[in-house]
Amino acid sequence: MPSFKTTVLFCVCGLFLLAAKRTYAAEFTYEYQKTLQVESPVVLNLNLVRGNVNISGSEEGRLVIEAIKRVRATNELEAQEVADHIEIKVDVSSEQVKINTNYLKMLNRNPSFWQKVLGAGSDSYGSVDYTITLPSNSSIEINSMAADIELSSIEGEIHIENTAGSTRGEFLFGPITVRQPQGVIDLEWIEGDIRIKSSSSKITIKQVRGAIDLSTYSGNVTIQTELASPRDYFVETTSGAITFSIPEAASGVLNIETKVGEIRTEVPVTIKSVSHHRIIGEFGGGGPTITLSSSSGNVTVAQY
Repeated sequence: MPSFKTTVLFCVCGLFLLAAKRTYAAEFTYEYQKTLQVESPVVLNLNLVRGNVNISGSEEGRLVIEAIKRVRATNELEAQEVADHIEIKVDVSSEQVKINTNYLKMLNRNPSFWQKVLGAGSDSYGSVDYTITLPSNSSIEINSMAADIELSSIEGEIHIENTAGSTRGEFLFGPITVRQPQGVIDLEWIEGDIRIKSSSSKITIKQVRGAIDLSTYSGNVTIQTELASPRDYFVETTSGAITFSIPEAASGVLNIETKVGEIRTEVPVTIKSVSHHRIIGEFGGGGPTITLSSSSGNVTVAQY
């Protein structure tokens, strides 16, 4: 009969092996592919929990969906069971393609299992990566809990709801709305109005044409725009710095306010009103009103 000391050692070793098994769980991947012939324009509606999303426009009249289910598990049997219960459902109508990433119910699974599948645990598993090619003049709607999103060469309206992660886009031609509480937002060479609502994000924008309506609680905001819009520009942050760059020949009305930070401008401004915390003035020959507000960050108006 084993002694008490031997029994304790056995239990400790068993716990160590279980911990090691969880720590060194392998990643298994399962591929999905579907091609649809579509008539332009189309509205793509993508819903997922977590993963990477890469969407690009094409001149071809088809929509190609490529997906990879990424499952972390201790063995292939467990991985296959999880992958089988992550459903990629594609619904097609005359004007819309809807892609839902569904986590189907699995019997005899406790809540901690679903925390891992849905990404709540440190050893989480069960994400889906999407690579999608669609006609360039299509509109896009994305809803996600935690995704890294990349868009390129899209000519339609874009609407993104992303709880956490990142949103990056380049050569986008159309209005863009991003609601992302935290993460990185990086938009380059945009021709269209931009609307961003965030809580804690680092935001970078290079805009060729269109207005801006941006609000975030914290995080630095860097914007370069040509002011090519009859509509006004509004940028607000509570505890981040704002850098707003415009062309040398641009014109408009500045309305800058900061309660704690400093106000700097490289643009020659005809002052209409000035105080310790606020400047109102004109530059050039008139144009849109640019409102820049930060409670505790510096505000800089630069030229390029």
